[in-house]
Amino acid sequence: MTDLAVEEFAIQVGNRRVQAEWRRGGYSQSVVGELEIDDLRWRTVEVFVDLLRSNRLINVHELKLLGEHLFVTLFGSRRDDNGPGALLRRAIKGDPYADNGQRRLLRVVLEMGSGAERLASWPWEYLYVPLDREDPDTGFFLGESTNFMLTRKLPLAVSARMIQVRPPLRVLFVVLAPNDVTETDIEYEAVLETLMELRDLGGEARIDLRVLTQNHAHDGRSFPANEELPVQTTWRSFLNTVEQFDPQVVHVISHGRYVDGADGRPRGQMAFPDENNKALWIDDRDLANQLSLSASGLRLVFLQACESAATSASGYHVISGLAQSLAQKNIPAVIAMHYQVQLRLANQFARAFYQALVDRRPIEVAMHHARRELYLSGMMGESQQRAGFGLPVLYLRESGPLLTPALLPVSASAGGSGPRVAEPSGPPGESPGSQQATAPPWEQSGRPVIDNFPGSGRWSTGEQPLA
Repeated sequence: MTDLAVEEFAIQVGNRRVQAEWRRGGYSQSVVGELEIDDLRWRTVEVFVDLLRSNRLINVHELKLLGEHLFVTLFGSRRDDNGPGALLRRAIKGDPYADNGQRRLLRVVLEMGSGAERLASWPWEYLYVPLDREDPDTGFFLGESTNFMLTRKLPLAVSARMIQVRPPLRVLFVVLAPNDVTETDIEYEAVLETLMELRDLGGEARIDLRVLTQNHAHDGRSFPANEELPVQTTWRSFLNTVEQFDPQVVHVISHGRYVDGADGRPRGQMAFPDENNKALWIDDRDLANQLSLSASGLRLVFLQACESAATSASGYHVISGLAQSLAQKNIPAVIAMHYQVQLRLANQFARAFYQALVDRRPIEVAMHHARRELYLSGMMGESQQRAGFGLPVLYLRESGPLLTPALLPVSASAGGSGPRVAEPSGPPGESPGSQQATAPPWEQSGRPVIDNFPGSGRWSTGEQPLA
């Protein structure tokens, strides 16, 4: 994969208004429009969501119809050459490469603010963008394209926690399988093998892996099949491991659900085994609070669980569900799955994601690379995977790779016998905040031309320098 020049298209929704801002280089352009939603559209999209939730929405024409409803909700059905939809189309047209040869990647950032909480439960990853408003067949799914990606952002204060860390990246891999909710064995070996391979690669150590499953030691070695062990993955064991290891990435494979609590508040839950290997359902806020308190270096949480990205459709509960509760706790990045997902698909996504992540790609680029793998699988004739590209959801506070170079070479001192390494100035595991090197390739962008769809690729009017 070549270096990418990432540009941003921010969409803020609130109080029936939509503000779109296209940011590139030192300039931006913004426009304001209105949400187009009524009771009929709301009920129509909810029908599609129910089908998607039960894995019954696999026909590409049905997916396209869902995506068109999502687009019209945000950008309207009437022709408006100066509205948010027109600005988005201008942002995606033009030369796919920057002047320095980097391929351009447009990051669409969606933020649901006050008055739009109910819309947060919709699967915006299936947004279908018509390049020609008069011909829907000219469009494409935002999540399918190689040149575009969608991330979500909560309307909260920006996290002060730095997202980059020095290698090795501390990864805690957790599998939770209480026997009263697990009808069959959870498939996770493919992801674990990928992490172990990345850990064991020769040369620079990039991953420090800790494994917490019932069938493996902490270093990933399998226990003998006939050996009976006490339950190793209880809620208490998990918290102790998090506190001792202080992971920067936590990957959890488990069963999740979304229920109404006794207090009437919808909540996400994850199943931990108790000492008798029966399910202990931990609420979203409890999990988020404990992780934020126990893991000071936490940068990314990966929730590979059914329903783990579901959010409340109630306007009275702004922050709900596992993914949003974690993102609220200033964790820079949270990845979760929409609805029920086949473990084979989830494993395929996870393998591609981690391979790109340890290659020092920005988190959203690694996410985009892995989503593309799901899309390609669906194109290979496996119809049940056709909707797979839209299942992962990413909440992201700030762009950038997790890993920085491990060593910073400097000149040898006069009395030294060989090359020295610059001592990092920041806390252990974090990149030094005082070193202001030149911007990485994905932050060095110029003109806002993104893809080679038909279009002039010229600058639009109304550009203003960023303040």
